[in-house]
Amino acid sequence: MRLHRSSLTLSFTLSLVLASGSFAALAQTASPQDSPRVVPPPPTPFVLPAYKRVVLPNGMTLLLLEKHQVPLIAVTGLFRSGSTADPAGKAGLAALTAQLLRKGTAKQDAAALSEQLDSLGIIYSASASPDSTSVSTNFLAKDQGEALELFRQMLLEPSFPETEVSKLLAQSQDAVRATKDNPQAVIANYYRHFLYGDTPYGRPTAGDEVSLKSINRDDILSFYRANYTPGNFILAVAGDFDSAAMQASLTKLFAGWSGKAPAPVNLPAFKPVTGRRLLLVDKPDATQSYFIMGNLGIDALNPDRGELNVVNTLFGGRFTSLFNTELRIKSGYSYGASSSFAELRGAGPFTMATYTKNATTGPAMDKTLEVLHTGRTVGFTTDELTSAKNTIAGELPPRFQTASQLSVAMARNELYGITRDQFNADLNSLQKTSVADEKRLLNTYYPSEDNLVIVVVGKASEIGPLMSKYTANITQKKISDPGY
Repeated sequence: MRLHRSSLTLSFTLSLVLASGSFAALAQTASPQDSPRVVPPPPTPFVLPAYKRVVLPNGMTLLLLEKHQVPLIAVTGLFRSGSTADPAGKAGLAALTAQLLRKGTAKQDAAALSEQLDSLGIIYSASASPDSTSVSTNFLAKDQGEALELFRQMLLEPSFPETEVSKLLAQSQDAVRATKDNPQAVIANYYRHFLYGDTPYGRPTAGDEVSLKSINRDDILSFYRANYTPGNFILAVAGDFDSAAMQASLTKLFAGWSGKAPAPVNLPAFKPVTGRRLLLVDKPDATQSYFIMGNLGIDALNPDRGELNVVNTLFGGRFTSLFNTELRIKSGYSYGASSSFAELRGAGPFTMATYTKNATTGPAMDKTLEVLHTGRTVGFTTDELTSAKNTIAGELPPRFQTASQLSVAMARNELYGITRDQFNADLNSLQKTSVADEKRLLNTYYPSEDNLVIVVVGKASEIGPLMSKYTANITQKKISDPGY
C-alpha cells in the first residue's frame, strides 16, 4: 500500500496565493486568528466486499465474489506449499513444478496448449513464493467454460515431458548466473540466506547453481503428487458470474480430484539477531554498492500489522518517507531508499534497502544508521500520522478495484487464516494509530542500530576496508561463487 502522498491540499493553498498576487497579499487578507484552516475530509473507510466461502466435498476451499461491472472473470489458486516445502538441497523445486504446468498435459503438448490459450486471449501465470504456489488465470466471461477446462487440465493433468523439464532446468541455471550481473536483483537472496541460514526461509525460491543441478523429473513428480491436492488448495474467483452457478460448475469440474493436504512445513522458532553481522559480496566490476540492513520482522497474523503499515509508510514506505528523504532528497546519495516488512507464516524479514556510488558507500551506510536511530528515538508527529493514514486510505480502493486484485486478496487472506471481518477490522484500526502506538511500534519492531544483519554487494577492493567500521563480524563471498 505505497503510493505518493496526494498534493491536493498543497495545490489548493498555492492557488490561493497566486490568486492574491503574492504571499504578502495572502497574509494581508486574514490574520492567523481568523484564517480558515484547510482540513482534509476524513477518508471514507474501505471495506473488502462480501464473498462466499465454501469447502467442496473433495476438500478444496472455494471463494466467490461477484463483480459485474466488467465482463471478466479472474481466478487465483493457491496451494499451501511454496518454496519452504522444497527438500533440503533442492531449492527451486516448487517454482519449477509451477512453471511446468503449462508445458503439456495429458491431452495436448506445450505448443498446442499455448496456442489455445492465446486464441481465447486467456492470461495465465504460475509461480512460487515462500509460503505458497500460485496459479492464476483471467478471461472473458463468455469463455468461462473453455477457460476453466484448460485451467483444470493444467492443474490436474500435467504431463511434465522430459524434454520440457530438461529445457527449463537449463534455462533456470542460465537465468541464475545471468541475474548475478544485477546486484539489485539478487541482494535479497543473499540477505534472506544470511538472516535465516539454511532454514526454509533462507532458501532461494528460484534455486541456485547447485540446487538446480540436483533436480530431475522424478523430484518434480514427487513434489506434484505430495502438494497438488484439493485439500491443499484455495480457489478464489471474482468477476462477472452467478455464484450459485459458478459453485456448481467448479464442483463438477473438480469432482474427480482427491487428496488431503500434506503436513505443514515445520518452521523453526525464528529469533531476532543480536549484535551486528555483515556479509560483503564482492562484484569486482561494480560501480555502485547495494546494501540492506535489517532483522526479523512480523508474521502475517501479527495484531499490530495495520498500525505498523502506517508507521512504515512514514519511515520508509513512500517517496516522502524519512528514509528516502534523507538518502535521496537531502543528501543525494541514492536514487531510492525504502523499508518494508514481509508478512509470512513465520516472522518475515524487516528490510532497509538502498544503493549508492562506490565513493559514497560509507556516508550512505552512516546515514541509514542515522535514519534508524532518528526514527526510533524521535518518531513522527500527529500530523504526519494523519498524512500516512490518508495516503493508505487513498491507496486502498485502486488496490482492490479489479477482479484480479480481489481474487488475490481473498486467496491470500484464506492462506493465512485472515477472515474478511478481521481484514476490515485491521483497516479500521490502522486509522486509529496514535503517537503512543507509533512509539511502541518503532521500539518493538524496528531493530536498534546495534542489532543488525547487513549485506553489501559491491566492489570489495574499493569498499571492503570501510566495512570494519560497522562490525568485526564480517563474512565475505564472491558473487561468482555458487549459491547465496
